Amino acid sequence: MRSTARNVTALLLTVALFPLACQNSNSVTGPSNGVAAPAGSLTGSWSGTFQSDDMSGCGGSTASATFQQVGANVTGNLVTSTCGVGGLFIGTLQGNTLSGKIAMEGCVGGGVYGTINGSELSLSVGDMTKPLVTFDKTVMTGGVVTLRR
Repeated sequence: MRSTARNVTALLLTVALFPLACQNSNSVTGPSNGVAAPAGSLTGSWSGTFQSDDMSGCGGSTASATFQQVGANVTGNLVTSTCGVGGLFIGTLQGNTLSGKIAMEGCVGGGVYGTINGSELSLSVGDMTKPLVTFDKTVMTGGVVTLRR
């Protein structure tokens, strides 16, 4: 009889205290989906340099970008002054890692991968080909873009 009374008392105590555990809680949380939140906003104008992977064909040039960011989605324009890189950028920022691609008319490739560290953005840009014109021949050699605000 005593153990039944203790069980009933424990149950009543738990039921009485349960509402206090969630008091003033207006949010629902769950397990992380493993995707890091963006490290910050890339929105705005950036300028810097482009170092081509083909030193004899281009070498390097100045570079600039203007980005818009909504959540993790980043769009904008990325342009170099003399090496031929230029087009619409579409990508995603997860934590401090930016990945996406540059879209240039008729070209394929142009994958972009890089990181933001404070006010510096470092991006590796892949080669681009124009299959309908040059088949597999590279029309724009990739390289490294380093941008600052």
